[in-house]
Amino acid sequence: MMRLILLLFLGLMPRAALAGEVTVAVASNFLATAEEIVAGFEEATGHEVTLTHGSTGQIYAQIAAGAPFDIFLSADDRRPKLLARGGLATDVRTYAIGRLVLVSRLPITRETAPEVFAGRTAALADPTVAPYGLAATAAMEGLSLDTATFQPVLVANVGQVAVIYTTGNTDLAFLSAAQLPLIEAPHVLDIDGLYPALVQDAALLQQSEGNQAAAAFWEWLFSEETKTLIGASGYDLPG
Repeated sequence: MMRLILLLFLGLMPRAALAGEVTVAVASNFLATAEEIVAGFEEATGHEVTLTHGSTGQIYAQIAAGAPFDIFLSADDRRPKLLARGGLATDVRTYAIGRLVLVSRLPITRETAPEVFAGRTAALADPTVAPYGLAATAAMEGLSLDTATFQPVLVANVGQVAVIYTTGNTDLAFLSAAQLPLIEAPHVLDIDGLYPALVQDAALLQQSEGNQAAAAFWEWLFSEETKTLIGASGYDLPG
């Protein structure tokens, strides 16, 4: 009887009174998609999500230093696995496969890339902390590019790559395919196959233990609805 009364009472309570909070750290390449996921989650559940973003390496270092994040959406699969091995993550799953593209202000093909790059600037994320930057260095090798013939411009993450390109401060840029709808790129070169697969894993962090909002977001992240959204945002889905 008391249980029935409690359930009825909870059903009458405003949804905000039952809402929880979850903090999600997301790699910059996935920020726009994460914002869409969060909007749907908050609308459906009433929980509140705080998003913080940066390069994968930067976020990993913050988590290792004790940053109070509940969930980490990485741009690689290496760092989430390291967190799990170190006891800082309780679950790790692949949520997306990223795609790298090359944008240019001039017409470009794989064959003409060395000529187009010559004497120009090209932006990429710092490969020491950003998986998309590391993929860009592999793609440059695949395109037979010599960094002595052009000026690489390194920035902290792929989000900043988009900013520096859209503000006209670089001639070419290596971006996530998911960023293309957010910028004006007159020429886009498909460079699939020139870089290792960008397997993006999520980590449910130890910090989230007992947080029902975090558990709910984790479930939402791997729902069919979210998978459809991720696929429509320029990512491939894990098999």
